[in-house]
Amino acid sequence: MEELKKLYKDATGLDVADIEAIAGAGSNRKYYRLKGTDGSTLIGAVGTSRDENHAFCYLAKHFVEAGLPVPQIIAESKDGLRYLQTDLGNQSLFDALKGGREAGGRYNAHEKELLKRTIAALPAMQIHGALGLDFTQCYPQEVLDETNVLFDLNYFKYCFLKATGLDFHELKLEASFQLMARDIVNIPGGSFMYRDFQARNVMLDSQENPYFIDFQGGRRGPVQYDVASFLWQASARYPKTLRQELIKVYLQSLSRYQEVNERQFRHGLQLCVLFRLLQVLGAYGFRGYFERKKHFLESIPPAMESLRELLQEGGCPYPYLNEVLTALVSMPQFKQDKNENTKRSDGLKTTESNPYTAHPQDGPATFSRYDAQGPLVVRVFSFSYKKGIPEDTSGNGGGYVFDCRSTHNPGRYEPYKQLTGLDEPVIRFLEDDGEILTFLECVYKLADAHVLRYLQRGFTNLMFSFGCTGGQHRSVYSAQHLAEHIHKKFGIEVHICHREQGIEQVLTPARCMVFAAGLGTRLKPLTDTMPKALVPVAGKPLLEHLLSKLKASGFNDVVINVHHFADMIEEWCQQHPMGMHIWFSDEREKLLETGGGVKHAVPLLRDAQDGFLIHNVDILSNADLRALAEAGRSPSLSEKGVARPRAATLLVSERDTQRYLLFDDDMRLVGWTNIATGEVRSPYPNLNPKLYRKYAFAGIHYMNPCLFRYFDDWGDKFGIIDFYLSVCDKEPIYGYVQPGLRLIDVGKLDTLRDLSRLPLP
Repeated sequence: MEELKKLYKDATGLDVADIEAIAGAGSNRKYYRLKGTDGSTLIGAVGTSRDENHAFCYLAKHFVEAGLPVPQIIAESKDGLRYLQTDLGNQSLFDALKGGREAGGRYNAHEKELLKRTIAALPAMQIHGALGLDFTQCYPQEVLDETNVLFDLNYFKYCFLKATGLDFHELKLEASFQLMARDIVNIPGGSFMYRDFQARNVMLDSQENPYFIDFQGGRRGPVQYDVASFLWQASARYPKTLRQELIKVYLQSLSRYQEVNERQFRHGLQLCVLFRLLQVLGAYGFRGYFERKKHFLESIPPAMESLRELLQEGGCPYPYLNEVLTALVSMPQFKQDKNENTKRSDGLKTTESNPYTAHPQDGPATFSRYDAQGPLVVRVFSFSYKKGIPEDTSGNGGGYVFDCRSTHNPGRYEPYKQLTGLDEPVIRFLEDDGEILTFLECVYKLADAHVLRYLQRGFTNLMFSFGCTGGQHRSVYSAQHLAEHIHKKFGIEVHICHREQGIEQVLTPARCMVFAAGLGTRLKPLTDTMPKALVPVAGKPLLEHLLSKLKASGFNDVVINVHHFADMIEEWCQQHPMGMHIWFSDEREKLLETGGGVKHAVPLLRDAQDGFLIHNVDILSNADLRALAEAGRSPSLSEKGVARPRAATLLVSERDTQRYLLFDDDMRLVGWTNIATGEVRSPYPNLNPKLYRKYAFAGIHYMNPCLFRYFDDWGDKFGIIDFYLSVCDKEPIYGYVQPGLRLIDVGKLDTLRDLSRLPLP
């Protein structure tokens, strides 16, 4: 410290009046704010690597001369271990974006503006800053080469992939790594690569202009790497639409310095995103799995979500690596939840944030929400009897309390003492032993009956608690499994609290989109004065029939698209919320048809990561919507036997019609035919409809958000069946047949008259 004070005195001629330690990040350098007797301040840095310090000071001086926003180097010590730089204040971009992060990635207009300013300033540093730069001064090397890339990829393999227990072929994976390393270093247009470009390394001045710090690891490399590092930062959770918006801002700024081939840029960006995600997972694995650092464990789930999204978009061009990563994101410990809270590496969120307390992501659809008394919310706790039974904050008396202490305790054995009931070794121990499974079979039966009755009676709170000696193994396992069982079976919101472990999780309700925007021309003159959704059937509006069925099937989250008499539908929902969460996708300006309706509503649907139901408002049926959703969430197998999510699952039947969907023997969609005209539509050339199964579409289907990426190739207005037919050769779209299905399409006045005499399905 005395050496730092002396350096300050020599540089300024002033004594140090006060020293304030500044919290560091991931490096070994320590930072201090030194305040002189005149009140001015400088930042003092003390490092352990002379070469690293030299690289930073050289680069900073070069960038200052180029007029770039970086701190100015005031003085360097002779031993190379200390230096002084200008003080850029206390406000980092990371701090300024705190509200958006804590809101699950919902950034406000001001936060978005800060992001745009920052990414717009990046090309100047990358391109203009590279002019005249002596890259031999960079640390630890002057260019990103294949050896550098392979080091990080193998770091991922040994510190993350192997730690998960996933089986893979070493030589095949290494071959993929070699190809990937070659492709990354050959991305054209390399310039100065910041390498650690993230919100923590951007300071904001009093006018909120960005200044860049911690660029000492920079070297020559592809500019796309910094964009990937910034926009796919795990903790930031930037929504896809915001990422795309920021990429456009970046490209506009980049075009001021060089000619931009956007297609070429995006191809390189995709490779860099894949590389960056594997790189950070390797770091998170080592610091989390091996060093047991909580922050890095908490960073794994959002990184896995980004990897899952990238794979769904075809972002891994290396077949075997794609197989391994697809299997990785499908592992139980990385199981997806339906909301966007931060999760642990075992799939649990570490902070609770109810997605219904704020609007969904910004986007083209406008919407509103109506809540009544509220749907049933189940809360499940694990606890230690030594610390008492969990308090019931709902005022309902505490619900069920189950004692797990009669089952075999893994905590008695040394290998499991530092683990919990969420860790795979403990899970295997308990399930191999079997006592816990017998115990839970009885619990499930009791819980199922109780949840069903609460749903029928319109109750809003139910609580289950599991206690054991330490609240660490048996109770945690039991609480987690009951919560997931209830959520899967009933589709309702379930809150999990492992009290003694400080872990909380929210399993969100199943979501449905209701098509209610149509003009209802076949129901004229009724629809001259009201929307089709409010046409009465057996004394109740069509929409009420459907919402009642959805609620009974566990779909408490509903998005309704509106156009014709939209105000009447919104007003009716406001007066009859039915204990559901209802949003509106506003198509008042233009009727978009079924496919365009889904595309327009993407901002309200994209966080339904396990998929969502789609239901026409004028369909009455005895369809088992839970069974259809379960089929829609089940994986399909590729030709190589790799599990992948079903892109869509369509409820179909053998009823008589002129227009049929065509399916192969595995019930995978291959085409469409009109038997009256002989017309055939299919992405497969010369398809013979006689060789395939013919089924009629029921107007009810289940879609996975992986299909959203194909919407970019379509305009605003298109039919959903046309869309499905265009992608069925690329994505697994299946038919689902329910035995005994009864279905009524309430589309004509004659049908309404018949319904007055016939029982509803």
